[in-house]
Amino acid sequence: MITGDSRQPVRQQAIPPTHQSVKAGFVVYSPGCEERNIVILEEGELTARETTPPHSVVFTMRPGDLVGVAALLEREPFKYELTASKDSRITLVGEECMESELKQLPLWLLALIRSISAKTHQLKRSAIETRVRNTLLSLAEYLSHKSEKTEFNLAELIREFSFLTKISTTTVEEDLKSLLRRHLIKLSEKNRRIYCKTIDSELLQIFTDYLRCSDSGTSFTPYKLTLEQKKILVYLSTEDCTIVKNGPEWIQFIQKKFPNAAVTQWINLLKLEWFSSEKSNPDLFHINKMKVLYFLKALRYETNIRGVL
Repeated sequence: MITGDSRQPVRQQAIPPTHQSVKAGFVVYSPGCEERNIVILEEGELTARETTPPHSVVFTMRPGDLVGVAALLEREPFKYELTASKDSRITLVGEECMESELKQLPLWLLALIRSISAKTHQLKRSAIETRVRNTLLSLAEYLSHKSEKTEFNLAELIREFSFLTKISTTTVEEDLKSLLRRHLIKLSEKNRRIYCKTIDSELLQIFTDYLRCSDSGTSFTPYKLTLEQKKILVYLSTEDCTIVKNGPEWIQFIQKKFPNAAVTQWINLLKLEWFSSEKSNPDLFHINKMKVLYFLKALRYETNIRGVL
């Protein structure tokens, strides 16, 4: 009598998924749940919301949609609260159910599923993660291009900037507080709505330049000036920018006011771009008033820029 090979593995019985009918308002899943499930919507509608105020809607599920694959296969936490927005019917695929099903699959198919899941997870993360290293710098530069004459709805501003940069609204709100403490922006209330307005676009741009230097580990040039250079800066800011002189003439001009200024000081002032050469004659120079005023404003509002108010 011929019998089957006793060494052949016995096929384990699959554990079926769970079917549930839920009423509108029922919380299908919250980040605090210990169990991990794939949630498949059969009928009705589910809404995924953020767990922090203002509890914004992230996405809405329609019949046939599912969530939680990465949570189950890749142990990636599902960070939104899933609620039934109308009476719905759902299917829950738990860990035991998934494990029992996966055991029935050939190894090559299981490896393929995990590979696809990992790649999908990576694509989803790249779609929601910001590549911005310094969120405060990014926000300041964004606001520096806004008109000083316009008041912007703060909630819409946060939502727009967060959408463009993928920076979380919580982080944007904290960065706005930092700009507010520095008096670089101001807020006002009208009809129970908060509005934001930039105070000085150029000052915001100076602030972004300062942050870039901090990020690169270098000192911000306006804050490296010597006492004599600061005095020369103030003096040049009062002079006519249309006056044209050659190098030696400018040296004599500066030395009349600052006798200790050496020729090397003139070279330093050229490096600071406080003087610009004439296009018609590179040996002639005029005061670069725009650059001079930039340095002057950076020094005048140093406490705002550094945030030591």
